[in-house]
Amino acid sequence: MYKVIFDSITSTQGEIIGFNNYKKILENNNLYIQSFRQMKGTGRGKKKWLSPKGNIYLTINQKLKASYALKNNFYICYIIHKFFRINYNINLDYKWPNDLFFKNKKIVGVVVKSTILGNRSYLKTGIGININNSPIVNSISLFSIIGKKSIILDLSNNIIDFIEYNLIKKISNQKLVRYLNKNMLKNFNLNHPIFGKNIIEILKVNDDLSLKIKIDNATKNIFFGELV
Repeated sequence: MYKVIFDSITSTQGEIIGFNNYKKILENNNLYIQSFRQMKGTGRGKKKWLSPKGNIYLTINQKLKASYALKNNFYICYIIHKFFRINYNINLDYKWPNDLFFKNKKIVGVVVKSTILGNRSYLKTGIGININNSPIVNSISLFSIIGKKSIILDLSNNIIDFIEYNLIKKISNQKLVRYLNKNMLKNFNLNHPIFGKNIIEILKVNDDLSLKIKIDNATKNIFFGELV
């Protein structure tokens, strides 16, 4: 594991573009890029990721093929959910495919992208966690939940160590799917190019990590990459 911390940066996901700076590190380590503020953070698609100081903005760079991106996305959600439960006795809700909520308000966002650098394939997993403030509407911070502000550097070091430990351990698909279904938030809308924005009923996460929904009295499966 190797960590690089910035006071301010354009985007933690964009930093790995300076590949030659980290080439040797990435051969044998997961590389964690953290910043206390992002000037142009990005989420899924082209969404902006508002990133004022006071929260955790982090990208994990792993030497993994793009085929691992889907499971990695869900696994990171699982690990962060576990961290909050163990350390704060907070049980978050999982919103398919890449968010964690508390009482219907977003506290964690995850986005996974794959990239080719040189002749190697890498995954970049971006993580945003609202710690001391909640920068968007319908979001919440850890401070709002526990009533105490956190020292970002100390907390982020604890979270990074926890993530790295669990990434090494790995997880079976069966256990991951059980977790997703046990903690899944079912009352939300999905923006789907065919089925529209108002999914009537969300049923479960399937073994292949797709989402089973009920719409027009029929069940259908939708996949991570189909959302807009």
